[in-house]
Amino acid sequence: MRSSSGEQPAQSLPAALRVAYHPFDRAGEPAARVLAAIRFGAAKSPPAGLTIDVGLEPLQASAATPGAELWFATGPVHTGQWSDGAVAGPGRVRYAHDDHYLFAVVELDEREHGGILLTAEHAYAAVRHFQQQSGFPHLLRMWNYMDAINEGSGDLERYRLFNVGRGRGLGEVSQSYPSATAIGRQRSNHILQVFWLAGKVAGQSLENPRQVSAFHYPRVHGPVSPVFARALIAPDQTLLISGTASIVGHHSQHHDDAMEQLEETVRNLSSFAPHVRRPRTAAQGNLLKVYVREPELTARIAERLRQLYPTSDILFVAADICRRELLLEIEAISLAS
Repeated sequence: MRSSSGEQPAQSLPAALRVAYHPFDRAGEPAARVLAAIRFGAAKSPPAGLTIDVGLEPLQASAATPGAELWFATGPVHTGQWSDGAVAGPGRVRYAHDDHYLFAVVELDEREHGGILLTAEHAYAAVRHFQQQSGFPHLLRMWNYMDAINEGSGDLERYRLFNVGRGRGLGEVSQSYPSATAIGRQRSNHILQVFWLAGKVAGQSLENPRQVSAFHYPRVHGPVSPVFARALIAPDQTLLISGTASIVGHHSQHHDDAMEQLEETVRNLSSFAPHVRRPRTAAQGNLLKVYVREPELTARIAERLRQLYPTSDILFVAADICRRELLLEIEAISLAS
């Protein structure tokens, strides 16, 4: 990655990020330390510095369905809790970090905070205040999971209200946006979960030339635009691609046609291929997480993705997408080699 002053010295780069999908029913501890484990459904996982149960169900797409996403540490792991009583209450931010990266989560019950807008505002204020004193000031990747993301109409749709709250909580952003995902659970638990990866060194945010940047969306998509980058190159050159769907410009494409949406989504993902540090064949080494609105579509989607990415690890999850006409969304990690 180049900085404004030229090529960044190799010795200044942190250790490489390493991420893997873990089988659903296996809890054996791997040889390496685990910084964070994101668990889907009732999946077991190895001991981790930070464990996050997200309330999304993994979909059976193979004989060995993965149920947890493991982010490995590069050294000793330190854990803790943090709170700003005025914002998030005792112990609201849980975190784990090694010498290079931090993973953290804030989980708030909407019933205690006055609905999705105020809950998002409280959550992101907590993120902002925590990050200011964390020692890992640079947001690299964020996930937002909530109930009933498409409920409501017009500007009262819950996703639009979430964006208003997120914008209020973050305030003025002085650095580049992280890559991000916002997804709806299909089973209600009233919890807004915001979790994130941060580092001591900034990443390089990227935009997709096929799409209008989310933070520049026109008013038709809501009073406050989503604040995230389409992708980000982490300090170690790992490419972290945001949740990506069948959107060209700022318009959804191929309404109600899942397979055409998949092809459009793949074209959007392919826009980032020039930014992968080393050429790869058939997306070798990639991780794909596929959010599917209608589980019965999973088999067809899986068959096509395995044709396109035969060497990638793919996790399928049942979820609602931020626009109700969209049937799937894909996020991706291209691991540095």
